[in-house]
Amino acid sequence: MVTGKYILQGPEHLRQHISLPPSTPLRRLLLLLHHTQKMVRRRSEMLEASTSTSASSSSSSPERAAYDDDTDFFTAQRNDSESSIGVASLREMTMSPSQEREHRISPISRLPPELLIGVFTRLSSSMDLRSCMLVSKMWSRNSVDLLWHRPLCNSWQNLLSVTMSIQHPEGYYSYNALVKRLNLSNLNEQINDGTVKPFMLCKRIERLTLTGCIKLTDGGVCSLIHGSKSLLALDITGLDAITDHTLKAVSENCGRLQGLNITDCSKVTDDSLVAVAENCHFLKRVRDLFQHHPCRS
Repeated sequence: MVTGKYILQGPEHLRQHISLPPSTPLRRLLLLLHHTQKMVRRRSEMLEASTSTSASSSSSSPERAAYDDDTDFFTAQRNDSESSIGVASLREMTMSPSQEREHRISPISRLPPELLIGVFTRLSSSMDLRSCMLVSKMWSRNSVDLLWHRPLCNSWQNLLSVTMSIQHPEGYYSYNALVKRLNLSNLNEQINDGTVKPFMLCKRIERLTLTGCIKLTDGGVCSLIHGSKSLLALDITGLDAITDHTLKAVSENCGRLQGLNITDCSKVTDDSLVAVAENCHFLKRVRDLFQHHPCRS
């Protein structure tokens, strides 16, 4: 019967008596090491017997080479040149708090970031992504981009929540830099120049949809466009107050623009469209009040 007391074999001054409670990881480890030590001692005795029988054959024996390898593995421990298991070696085998925490982490948390992001992209609900952000710092870093890539602005309450996070000076993330797509068409009757002012901080928007936001003027739209060098698509359908001033701002700031929809923008003239065509060299689709189907340049 195995008790909770073990004697570590080694030099006389290093031998220690350790009392351990039953069923502890360290107790099981010591039991395994004690058993391994006995195996090594038995193999060493077999090796000595073989050496005394035939010194010449033993020096070239492949089996003996295997024993040598095993013996070296167990005896060549750092800080213990005389024994296979010593107090110093036992200290080295003890898990640090960080290692213990790592072993308690679930397998999915050990996945590389690209695989985690691939899993998170399968989530269709913003509530699920928000829950993922609360699991751990690692999950938060890999899910925040997906959640803020296209912030949900389908209600006035959601819009207020988004704008407050963007303007928060001590936010955990720079949320304004994460917004790539902004669609305010669901609140078209409530959106005005003051409403879009917080989004002036979002300079990495790639797709901006303001369809039907009839209260917007040149001032509000231009505040979103200035400095938006990443803008690829702009939809200002139905904004009757928009003039050439807005499109000239587009031509000066949005050199990567590929799609433009100015349907029912009756105050826009050909002069501003020419400026857009001359400066936006990647432009592929333009839809205006006279042409209701995409055209390619």
